[in-house]
Amino acid sequence: MAHVARGFCLAQNGTEIAVEKDLGVGKTTLLQNPVVEYVKNRVEQINNNASLKVLPFDGYFSMGCFADSTPAELWVKAPKGGEKVSPRMCFNFCRDKPEARFFGLVEGRVCYCVPYPTLSGGNGGSEQCTAVCEGDSGAMCGGMTKSSIYEMHRCGDVTEGATKDKEAAEELLEEWEFKAGRWQYVVSALTESGKLINVSDVRQRLFDLASKIEALLKDTNSKIVDLRDKLAPLQAALDNFDATAATSEMMQAVEDAQSELGAFVAALEESAENLKAYWDKHNLDGSMAFRSIDSKALGAADELAKALSTDVNFMPKKVREDVDCDETPSDGCSAFPDQLTYFAVGDHLAALFQVYNQSNPIEGRPTLAGPAEWKKWSVKECHQMCLMTPSCVAGNVIGMVNSSVYASTCNLKSSVTKVELSKGGDALFLMSGFMFSSYFKAHQKEIKFNVANMKIE
Repeated sequence: MAHVARGFCLAQNGTEIAVEKDLGVGKTTLLQNPVVEYVKNRVEQINNNASLKVLPFDGYFSMGCFADSTPAELWVKAPKGGEKVSPRMCFNFCRDKPEARFFGLVEGRVCYCVPYPTLSGGNGGSEQCTAVCEGDSGAMCGGMTKSSIYEMHRCGDVTEGATKDKEAAEELLEEWEFKAGRWQYVVSALTESGKLINVSDVRQRLFDLASKIEALLKDTNSKIVDLRDKLAPLQAALDNFDATAATSEMMQAVEDAQSELGAFVAALEESAENLKAYWDKHNLDGSMAFRSIDSKALGAADELAKALSTDVNFMPKKVREDVDCDETPSDGCSAFPDQLTYFAVGDHLAALFQVYNQSNPIEGRPTLAGPAEWKKWSVKECHQMCLMTPSCVAGNVIGMVNSSVYASTCNLKSSVTKVELSKGGDALFLMSGFMFSSYFKAHQKEIKFNVANMKIE
């Protein structure tokens, strides 16, 4: 029974074109052998008359593994010592050769072009095309007695696929430049907040957390820059492409730039996936959604201080008196507003990050009027996360206002051994903490409040 090799391409009007050749496995001659003299004369005519030349082929597909008995006079071999042989290399060599419609690969290192191959199945089937291509370890280039045969075709879509790839790369860049920018706000918030805290071990904890994120960001930002650099060569190749008088050089320039762009797209996607995995694991909004916490249902901003008065910036009466703080430290100490920093030290449970853009809030988040309201709401959300997280007894909320963008981190604790208090705060920085009063009552003898950095005069 005859076998059919079938390749597909899209014409410029979008119609699918099928290319078929009856390979008739089992027949002695599968594709008719052209008259040698006619072909040779035709090639000579084309070489001597530019008007007879046709557009180069722009695609190819595999027909299979065969014994090719095409007369040697019709072979146009790729010269030795050039680019190492692969299907793509052979196609580029043959795509504009006069009368050549097929190309073959043999011995893993020989490329040739022919008008019509004279093929037979021979013995052994495709198992004999096992010679690895010198220029592509993932492909086979025939065998010692058989050829990997390919047919070339014209679809007229060289620039269509390249344009789509360029547009997809631009969308990918836009997506990850935005996401990387959000993460940079978190790094800045942790770093700048750490600089304000005059408690060395707390400051170092914030710097270490910022360094972890920054390492992931550095790799992704590097891949973003590399990919953006590859857009220009592809755009230049597309601009220089003339569909009415395309040459193989024009086609190859587009294809090479497209292929190189694809490699850098893959590199960014791999790096971005690592960053995304870290973000998904530490994203406060995602964690709240997982626990069915509705941010909008947490109450109006003016209700937050009352709801959290017993837990936020919690400190015993004696400590409040020692640091000259009023009876409601949950909204700071009236004697030094915005300066109180509260940091619970204990076993780490989770670090969750959030970036709030005042001009473009996340869906499901309330619209916050300004820094003061954002601070209270961030504490409320972190406190609610702790309530809904098994083993959580305390937390720290650290963040910074940067124009209309607010970035914060919610650090949950499963135990508390010490609370560091200082006067390092600022109106644009959020450095607050909380501890469940019930936990303190059960462990008050084990918890130390360090006020040495309050600089009490």
